Amino acid sequence: MQDAQTQADRSSDPVDAHAAALAIVPELAEHSPRSETDRMVAPEAMAAIRKAGLSRMLAPRAFGGAELPISTHIRSCIDLARGCPAASWVHMVCAAHTYVVGRYPQACLEEVFDGDPDVLIPGALAPQGSARKVAQGWVLDGRWQFGSGVDHGPWLLLGAKVVPGDVECAIPAVHLVVPTDAITVDDTWFTLGMRGSGSKDLVAEGVFVPDHRAMSTRELFRGDFEGDAGPLYRLPVMGGLASMLAGTIVGTAQRGMDSFIAATRVRREVYTGAEKASKPGIQMRVAESLGEIELAESLVLKNCDLLDAAMQTSEVPVGGETNASIRWNASYASELCRRATERVYAAAGAGATHDRSPLQRWFRDINTACHHAIVDFDSLREARGRLALGLSAGAPL
Repeated sequence: MQDAQTQADRSSDPVDAHAAALAIVPELAEHSPRSETDRMVAPEAMAAIRKAGLSRMLAPRAFGGAELPISTHIRSCIDLARGCPAASWVHMVCAAHTYVVGRYPQACLEEVFDGDPDVLIPGALAPQGSARKVAQGWVLDGRWQFGSGVDHGPWLLLGAKVVPGDVECAIPAVHLVVPTDAITVDDTWFTLGMRGSGSKDLVAEGVFVPDHRAMSTRELFRGDFEGDAGPLYRLPVMGGLASMLAGTIVGTAQRGMDSFIAATRVRREVYTGAEKASKPGIQMRVAESLGEIELAESLVLKNCDLLDAAMQTSEVPVGGETNASIRWNASYASELCRRATERVYAAAGAGATHDRSPLQRWFRDINTACHHAIVDFDSLREARGRLALGLSAGAPL
C-alpha cells in the first residue's frame, strides 16, 4: 500500500469539479459521434475525465481520492452530459460504484484503489446472478445486463442472490468486487439510445471471490455496516445512485433543448417559408419544456442538499422520509425531462428523424436513460401516493 499521508496530500487541494468538467466538454463533444458509432465511450473521452480529476471525487481519501460530498459528483454528471450523454453516463455509473466500493474492507480497498485513485469500476448493481458461499469466499455464476463502461475498468461491482452452498449462509443477497478479466463480456448492446455507453452483458461461470471482496447487500446499501468508513459511504446507495442518474438525464435534456432552440431559430416552413420561431405553438412548447427541465434540475439540486445534509449529521441509515423524498425527486426529475423532450421533438420536423440529427439522438438517449429501473416513475409515484395516504411504501426504497 502506498504511504497514506502521501496519498492524502495528493487529494488535499480543492477540486473545482464544475470548472474541470466544463473545460473538457468540447473534447467529449468531439469524441461523442465515434462513441455512438463504436457503441462504447471513446477511450480518449474517458481519459479526459480521469485526467481532469473527476473519477477520483468519490474515491477514499486514504488512497489519494478526494472523498468529496456526493453533490459534487452529481453536478459533474449534469455538466459532462452537455458534451456527451454517454460519457456522462459511464462517468456516473463508475463513480456510483466507487461510492459503493468505498464501504468495503481495507483489504479490498487496497486491491482496487492502491496506486490508482482514478480507477473506473463498471458493473451492474441489480442482483441478476447467483453466489454460493464456500470456504473463505464465494462462487459467482450468472449473467448481468447493462454493464455500462465495461470496456474501461479493471474491476467490476456485481450484485447476486445467495443460493445454497458449501457453507450455511442467511444473507439473501451479496455484492461482490470482481476483476474484469475474470468475466466474459457478451456484446449485446444494440439499442434505441445511449449506444455510446457500451452497456454490454457480463457473464460469470464459477468465479471465486474472496470474502474481503463481498458484502451483504442490505447493510451495504443502507450504510449501517460495521467498519470505519466515512460519512460519504454511509449514505443510501439507491438514493445516491438515483440522484446521479437524474443528473445525467438533466444535463442531457439541457443539451438537447439548446440544440432544439438553435435549430428552430433558423427553421422555416417548407411550403410557406414562414419562420418556425414565430409560431405560437412552437413558443408554448419551448416555454413549457424549458420550465420542466428547470424544475427537474431544481429537484436534483434539492437532492444534493438532502444528501450533503445527511453526510453532515451522519445519521445511519438515512431516515425513511428523507430517503423517500430523494427517490421521488430523482424519478420525477427524470420524468419531467422525458416529457419536455418528447414535447419539443414532436415539433422538430421530419429532418429530426435522420440519424445525422442531434435531435434524434437526444430523443433516443433520453428515452433510453429514463427506462433505468432506479427511476421507474410508476413505482415511485405509487410509493409516494401510498406514503401520503398513511400506508407503507409498498417496496423498499
